[in-house]
Amino acid sequence: MALFNAHGRVSWFGGPEDTGVSPSEDLAWFETWDQVVDADAEHLFLSTQPPGTTGLARRLNPETHFVACRWDYSSTPKSMLKDQRYKARVSAGGKSFLVSPIDWGPHEQETGRAADISSGLMSALGISTDDIVDVEYPYEEAVAMRIAMSSGHSTKCQGAIGYLNEVEEATRAVDRIAEIWKENGIECWTFHDTTSTDSSTNLNKITDWHNSRPSHELDVSVHLNAYQSTSKPMGCECLYVTQSSLASKVAAAMAGALQLPNRGGKFRDDLFVLNQTNAPCVLLECCFVDSTSDADAWRARFEDFCYQTASAIAGRTMQPPDTEQPPIEPPPVAVEQVVGVHISAPPGVRVDVDIVETQG
Repeated sequence: MALFNAHGRVSWFGGPEDTGVSPSEDLAWFETWDQVVDADAEHLFLSTQPPGTTGLARRLNPETHFVACRWDYSSTPKSMLKDQRYKARVSAGGKSFLVSPIDWGPHEQETGRAADISSGLMSALGISTDDIVDVEYPYEEAVAMRIAMSSGHSTKCQGAIGYLNEVEEATRAVDRIAEIWKENGIECWTFHDTTSTDSSTNLNKITDWHNSRPSHELDVSVHLNAYQSTSKPMGCECLYVTQSSLASKVAAAMAGALQLPNRGGKFRDDLFVLNQTNAPCVLLECCFVDSTSDADAWRARFEDFCYQTASAIAGRTMQPPDTEQPPIEPPPVAVEQVVGVHISAPPGVRVDVDIVETQG
């Protein structure tokens, strides 16, 4: 059930061209960049602060989709509004989009408007300033996260091969993590490239697949790492462009499950998939294929790795179902049996009796 609804005229706001906000103006629940990072909301903002500005309102990326309304903080507090798992549905002209609440919005009695939205969302809806929109928050179908996940490389364009085969193990991890998510009510899609024969085709095929999925909150690319043959443990890392907080959590979860070094979240702006997916994306480097310690840990703790990684990405704990053990039958209890025997014999007759114990 939605906790907030709005209906009325709309305008646009946010980004470098919005002179209706001051160069130093921040947002209602994002007053510092650290708060943006902690909420995994970097994808809503430009990568750098526009020249001549210091506020986050002017740093908003106008091509992303966001909305500002006069929210009721008693039923939809700031802590909920900044949570990227919860989306608002903005509808107009027969079109609807799931978007992120971003700010305290216009005063309808003073401005005549019920909502402010990004110029990108306005364009996607095919509407103009002062057209009518409907806002519903939180939109029930948006509460459950939806994820598109792919394995790196291709069966015909292999990745790293050592004590483990990257393509084979990434495929196995993607399929198992997806099973866990589906068991816990999380909608997800998976992809493995089995046709590309060169890196360029492979990268484009993977990103095209991600971007062709229905609306979703996160893209995940699964890889295994390589450096040089070694027996020492090398560890786990998670690469990102915008999702630094999530990447740190995922790296820690992978390392904890495999009992390998935590190499942390690592910013990488030079990787094709991270830059080309429309949704926020993280790239997992699960372990090193050329480390015997990593390979042994991977084989021994794969199931725990999948559960811990699935939990970290989805933001909630997932555990394997309890396995019921068959009841243990108690050992048979020896029961003493008494047999009564009456023997009659005439005087002078001797009677011999042998007692033989039998089983059963």
